[in-house]
Amino acid sequence: MSDDRPPDVEIVLAGDAPVTVAGAAVRAAALAAGLVERRAGRLEVVVQQLLVESRTRESVSGETGSQVEVRHDDRSVEVVLRDRRLPLDPEEHRRAGSRRLAHLGFVDHLEVAAEGESGNVARCTVHLDEEVLHRTATGGDVEVLDDAAPRVDDEVAASVVIRPMTAQDAVGVARCVYRCYGYSYLDPTMYRPQQLQRALDSGVVRSLVAVTGSGEVVGHIALTYQHLDDRVPEGGKLVVDPRFRGHHLADRLGRARLDWARELGLPGIWVECVTNHEFSQHEVLGLGAAETGFLVGAQPATVHMEAVANAVEGRHSLLAMYLPVSSTPPGALHVPERHADLLAVIVDRLGLDRTVTTAVVPPSAATTASVLTLSPSAGLAEVRVDCIGADLADHLADQLESLAALDLAVVHLDLPADDPSATWAADEAEHLGWFLGAWLPCVSPSGDVVRLQRLAGRPVDNVHVVCARPEGEAVRDHVLAEWRRVVRGLP
Repeated sequence: MSDDRPPDVEIVLAGDAPVTVAGAAVRAAALAAGLVERRAGRLEVVVQQLLVESRTRESVSGETGSQVEVRHDDRSVEVVLRDRRLPLDPEEHRRAGSRRLAHLGFVDHLEVAAEGESGNVARCTVHLDEEVLHRTATGGDVEVLDDAAPRVDDEVAASVVIRPMTAQDAVGVARCVYRCYGYSYLDPTMYRPQQLQRALDSGVVRSLVAVTGSGEVVGHIALTYQHLDDRVPEGGKLVVDPRFRGHHLADRLGRARLDWARELGLPGIWVECVTNHEFSQHEVLGLGAAETGFLVGAQPATVHMEAVANAVEGRHSLLAMYLPVSSTPPGALHVPERHADLLAVIVDRLGLDRTVTTAVVPPSAATTASVLTLSPSAGLAEVRVDCIGADLADHLADQLESLAALDLAVVHLDLPADDPSATWAADEAEHLGWFLGAWLPCVSPSGDVVRLQRLAGRPVDNVHVVCARPEGEAVRDHVLAEWRRVVRGLP
């Protein structure tokens, strides 16, 4: 949420004014924005604690007051607190009561930092209650369907038309997702018509829908860009109404998306397939894809798909695949020697012109540049490194420290695979707990990405993993062996 947006409420609090005044105002604003009573009360407690902590720091300029701003959108409520007292010491924040409250889940995100001449700034965010928003989007009269739902006949299924999504389809998509997943679908955007429409308008998401003759949305599939300037999107958000399963609608949607990608001139599509069943893997493999990685615990255990097996013994893992669409220029793939043989096989399987190189080359740049993306509902963050610098280890350690209050389950690290220093960077990242996740060809503007992954000790269900073929099992086994090696600190 940008600070450029005018605040809903702005409070200027004198240094001796009761902090309860600001807390009560924040609570009232949060309730008006749609936050439920319990969470609004917890946000009030955190704001008051931050103000108390602010007043313990010395003021030499005579500016003892604080400024509190409250903003909201259709996803969350954000409170920003500012003061111009002594610059905050990071170690002081680690010991602070506000940090402990964040760990206990009183807010979804807390960031406190000294921002130069702007003084100290604290930002805390609470996401709006999902179930309330979902019911608003779907109208509240939609039933979650299970395997007992009656199937439509061949004639009805054949009448379904696949076309690009329009603004008028947004509510229908939310209802379709609800019928299939209830409230457990990972991406909350899919339940929020206005937010989904904004994603379509911005180009972050390109969607196709399957629509009956009466206009009901019974299927959806999309191309989604993690970063707007990426060359290759993720192919996901495949949803089929349980009543229409068994009629190859998922296959029709997948082929329609592939044709669309060809029209758009995309190099390829990468896909994260669930591993609780092999149906989605078979669909992507049938289009010419190959397995390129295994993302351990990347999906919360709460994601529940109706009419299929759903183990709840920990977070679920995803099988990464790449589907070539058009030819790509040749390039180098810089990886540690321990991964070279596996990746060379995958390169040949996909028919891409890549030279796998294992030389360890220190970076020429002094400073690392990266972009951080958060997915709190998935318990996941992604650090995309654009430039590898000699300070990489310190840079990554700082990123992990800033993410600590979020208590995330997984942090992904994307390295530019065409950079000769990528092998050196992977070795440096391993010392901080990262291990191989996936190779993503052509994804970033600079080219291929090697995705590493770092887990925070959450339970992961790797017992019920299903791979559609031995090639996927080989990728899975290599990644799991790397996880065990790094956790044990083995060379």
